[in-house]
Amino acid sequence: MSLQDGPAAGAGSDQTGEIRVISAPAPMATGQHPVIRSPGRRRPSLHVRFWSLLLVVVAGTVSFVAVSQLSGPDRFRQQLGSESEGDLARILASLSSESTALQEELGSLKVELANLQSSSQAAGAANAADAAQLNALQVLAGTVPVTGPGLELVVDDPNGQVGFDALVDAVQELRDAGAEALACNGRRIGTSSSFSQRDGKILLDGVPLPTPYTMDAIGPAATMEGGLKIPGGTLDNLRSINGVRVDVHRSNALTMPALEHPPTFDAARPVGSKP
Repeated sequence: MSLQDGPAAGAGSDQTGEIRVISAPAPMATGQHPVIRSPGRRRPSLHVRFWSLLLVVVAGTVSFVAVSQLSGPDRFRQQLGSESEGDLARILASLSSESTALQEELGSLKVELANLQSSSQAAGAANAADAAQLNALQVLAGTVPVTGPGLELVVDDPNGQVGFDALVDAVQELRDAGAEALACNGRRIGTSSSFSQRDGKILLDGVPLPTPYTMDAIGPAATMEGGLKIPGGTLDNLRSINGVRVDVHRSNALTMPALEHPPTFDAARPVGSKP
């Protein structure tokens, strides 16, 4: 079969559909053909060679460290073996002194840590106590709104026969029985509040109070109720007035506003100091 009769090994077609022959390489002077590289085998890329080199370096480093760790104690023992008894005694004494100093430093640091923890806890407890005391004083002074359980004292006086001193006595008895916050007809009673009377009407801090008078008290309800019911106390005095009706009942939730006009204070300062 001629080359034109059919395809031959290594032949390919071009764009015209004709078959052309790829020439075989010419023999070298020695009679040998040159080596033709297989198209499927390529030289390793730079990335592969880099990681191969890195693995070799890591393996060598690990081997060196392992050998050093194994040979270190032997070298140390050999070094100690070459020392004289006097040198060994001095080394041991130096190590003992250093160990004692470190133990003392450790103990001192533990004591310092315990003192710091104790002082921190004491400071926290002192801050909590200060905050609680400030809160109690603010409630007592009436400068903050409050809510809580307590009781209500309602005095119905349609004929206007109750004087302001009866309400003052009620406030005092409730305070003595543990009332933490007081209000009358929705108006807060503070440490500087005052009752007065004008034109047959009772006034609280200069504001007239309509009847009935409702006294709210936040605190231990049972104790305050017992204080009001003492023989000869506020309840007996109010109920002895003709036409006056008094009711006392407990409440689980009373709400009181702050004073409308809280008191202001002037503090003394050294001469020449800034306010």
